[in-house]
Amino acid sequence: MPILICGGGLVGAATAYFLSRRGATVTVIERCGLACAASSKGGGFLAAGWCDGTPVGPLARRSFALHAQLAAELDGDWGYRRLDCYGGSLAFGRQERRGGGPSWLGDGINIDGRLGSTADTAHAFAQEA
Repeated sequence: MPILICGGGLVGAATAYFLSRRGATVTVIERCGLACAASSKGGGFLAAGWCDGTPVGPLARRSFALHAQLAAELDGDWGYRRLDCYGGSLAFGRQERRGGGPSWLGDGINIDGRLGSTADTAHAFAQEA
């Protein structure tokens, strides 16, 4: 059965890849180009549990695991890394950093909280040419 995927961002491209590995005939439709918008607002960030408690929670966890598997299997023009993720804001004009977080953060950064760790957060990104 042919499958049509609307959107060639991180999620659409990965879905097409894994479906094709199972023998499906997949067509991806994207208005600009593959991965041209970094999956809209996602920016390539992957989180195992950010959708927990919603109908797509199990799908998000499975997707997170499959992206890690894909990174281990393929080598190419993209990168994948596990990372710590924080939420915060920039306070203009203030010199101190508040709320903890990594030591490399600049002055005036407020850390509101940790959003994820290397256990449950990752980033898929295009390698520089």
